[in-house]
Order: sequence, then structure tokens, then C-alpha cells
Amino acid sequence: MAQEGGEYQNGTGAENGSSKGPVFSALRPKLVVEAPKAADAVAFYKAAFGAEEVERSNHPKRKADQELPLILFSRLRLGAVELLVADETEESGAG
Repeated sequence: MAQEGGEYQNGTGAENGSSKGPVFSALRPKLVVEAPKAADAVAFYKAAFGAEEVERSNHPKRKADQELPLILFSRLRLGAVELLVADETEESGAG
């Protein structure tokens, strides 16, 4: 994530007289899958890679024909790496 006060990693900070700017130290990818398959994807990452589900947020609206609520995001930790898995929704803009 961005931290204030560090030098730019691409060399543009100190060269123009400004040594302060954001330093990015992490990236968190978000995988958007066809609804309602996010729960299956989470189960797969847990079984295949030993992922730990750190946090989950379900969609507040539940359609009558859905057995499971849609997942807005599930934050998974695989060692030092974190990623988000989500069901595709109209609001997500995917698809």
C-alpha cells in the first residue's frame, strides 16, 4: 500500500527536487468470477493452496432463486499474499 514520505521507486522523486511521494509495497488482486461460483473458488483455494479466509462480505440483496448469497468479496491469505474473490454482480461492472 502507499506510504508517505518515501522516495519514488522509479527514480522520479529526488531528480526533480521532491523526495516525498507514495511508495507502493503491496498489490491485492481481485478475481471476479461468474455468480454464484465465488464460494466454490474460495473452497478451491483453501483446499488446493491452504488459503485462509480472513474476511467475507456477502451481498445484502438476496434473490429468491439463489440458494447462497452472492459474495461481494472474500479476502484470502496465501502465505504473505492476499487476494480478493468476488461473485460477478450488476454493480461490479464485470461482464
